[in-house]
Amino acid sequence: MIIVIVALGGGVAGGYALSYQQAQQSVLKTGVPKELAPVIAAYETVTNNYYKSVNTTKLTDGAIKGMLATLDDPYSVYLQNNDKTNLDDTISASFGGIGATVQQNHDSLSIASILPDTPAKKAGMQVGDVLLKVNGKDVSKQTVSKAVAKIRGKIGTTVSVTVKRGSKQATFSMKRQKITVDTVTGQLASANKQVGVITISTFSEPTVKQFKATVKKLRKEGAKSFVLDLRQNPGGMMSAALSISSMFSKNGQTVLQVEDRNGAKEVYKAGKKLDDGFKVTEKTAVLIDGNSASASEITAAALHQNSNIPLVGEKSFGKGTVQNVGEMGSNKELKLTIAKWLTPNGTWINHKGLTPDIKVDYPAAAKITLINATQLKPGDKGSDVKSLQQMLTALKVGSVTVNSQYDDATQAAVKTFQQANKLDATGTADQDTLATLAQKLSAQLTKDDPMMKAAVDAVAK
Repeated sequence: MIIVIVALGGGVAGGYALSYQQAQQSVLKTGVPKELAPVIAAYETVTNNYYKSVNTTKLTDGAIKGMLATLDDPYSVYLQNNDKTNLDDTISASFGGIGATVQQNHDSLSIASILPDTPAKKAGMQVGDVLLKVNGKDVSKQTVSKAVAKIRGKIGTTVSVTVKRGSKQATFSMKRQKITVDTVTGQLASANKQVGVITISTFSEPTVKQFKATVKKLRKEGAKSFVLDLRQNPGGMMSAALSISSMFSKNGQTVLQVEDRNGAKEVYKAGKKLDDGFKVTEKTAVLIDGNSASASEITAAALHQNSNIPLVGEKSFGKGTVQNVGEMGSNKELKLTIAKWLTPNGTWINHKGLTPDIKVDYPAAAKITLINATQLKPGDKGSDVKSLQQMLTALKVGSVTVNSQYDDATQAAVKTFQQANKLDATGTADQDTLATLAQKLSAQLTKDDPMMKAAVDAVAK
């Protein structure tokens, strides 16, 4: 038996060697880099000799992913299907949809809100409609994200949504249209109506236009100074960050430097080309945290170094590289790091981040780990129970010891919370209870925001 295996091994190896030689000759003839000869040989060997039929698309996709993996760069990735669509939607801040948001209830999904002048509104859908089917397929027991993914699709295509309203069912057939997401929001600070708070969630295609509109609106409402909230903003389009940075800088000031692998630098300077002549000269502070990254850091650094605008909060993430996205065929993209970016004074913040001038930590309640379970009951133990107890403690409900055990005190506190919020008072933390807890805690954190208070105080002086 051993002799047979060795003989077979030798025969196959000879075939592989021949395949490599043929691939090398083929590569030389076509002008393809000779380094690809082993790759082509491996491809031909696998497709011609593997004992099962091979999906060649998966094979080439795997080869591309393997190449990128050797770079050891989390930002250089091969995007396919949903991953590509998600990136495209993020960049454009839009998607093909019907204009309705979906929420999770105790045992169902329902329509939480409907945007005006959208397919859902025109078709007659209503808030509270219970979602049953999408294109005839049951989604009632699926997660919100999975159901929403089925509702969304290519702009102009048709989707049918079946809902339950009272005791009756209705099916709405709608054409998906472009739904634009607000990446910029603004309101006057609750503690000082002369301070306008502008929040940018991501830097996308409509961000600059939305930012200008928000500044104008807040000025009309009486804002004399601004807080620019970039917390939890992962970045996005460099061009949007450049435009907004230019608005806060004097014409001619450097807002960003981009350096390629050869050390050549491209310098971007503030001016009408970037900001279209729109300037923000009011006193401003910038809020950052550990999740403020990339384009957020470009903006924060430019405002800080060019206009001496204070940074408030926590040290930022520290992403100092630039990516480019290129099409790689049908529903595929290659996102590749092509350069590093430097702040106006030439600093590379990669893995270092920006240090705030006014350091303020999040309150302990903001650091509570999210609960993964859909239900917690007496007798349960573990990290989810610990988070539940921390939430109850933060909301000052009952007298709970944080011990990761769903004990009598935890059950009593849950029951008290349920009674206060008109939920079924069972003492078991079901999905409705957990969702309501999260909403109440979020509202409390928004109201009691020490970072925001420090930023408002900084511009109100």
